[in-house]
Amino acid sequence: MATHSANGWAPVAPLGPIDWAPLATLTAPALVLSWLAESGSLTRRLRGEPGPLTLACLQQGVVLAEQSWQRQVLLLKAGRPWVWALTQAPAATLQQHPELARQGERPLGDWLFGEGGGRRSSLQWADLAAEPALVQALRAWRITPPDRLWARYSRFELSAGHCTITELFLPGSPPYAEPVDEVSVCKR
Repeated sequence: MATHSANGWAPVAPLGPIDWAPLATLTAPALVLSWLAESGSLTRRLRGEPGPLTLACLQQGVVLAEQSWQRQVLLLKAGRPWVWALTQAPAATLQQHPELARQGERPLGDWLFGEGGGRRSSLQWADLAAEPALVQALRAWRITPPDRLWARYSRFELSAGHCTITELFLPGSPPYAEPVDEVSVCKR
């Protein structure tokens, strides 16, 4: 598996088992829910936020023990990390869709919601604040781990095969924004 350390960001170590839950079970502020439940392209929604969207590929390649391909990336807005994403696909899917491994510094959402024709078949959530590999990565990236670490998990059906994507919203991204007090804003 190729690690891309030239970008200055270290990849996340393998995660432990995650207890994903249906979105219907989530009780969270409306802003958090709106990001976790985004049914369209997260890439497109991120582009709608102020500042340029860039991608840092942290690691990509075949995991022989699992007979699968995976890619870890950071999506950054104005140079600040907002989302860590892990895409995984069985080796058979990669054989049918080799373009998965050719995305380079392009967000996968561009391909999935474009020429890839991906269709999301499930969307789940988890709070990963207690996941040791993520806490270690946040510290390595000089990000203070928050009390809640919002993540979502999607399965995408492709024309031949499927892939899964874990998306972790990092502190500083919109789900962690403080709600604006409408009354205070009007009084200024």
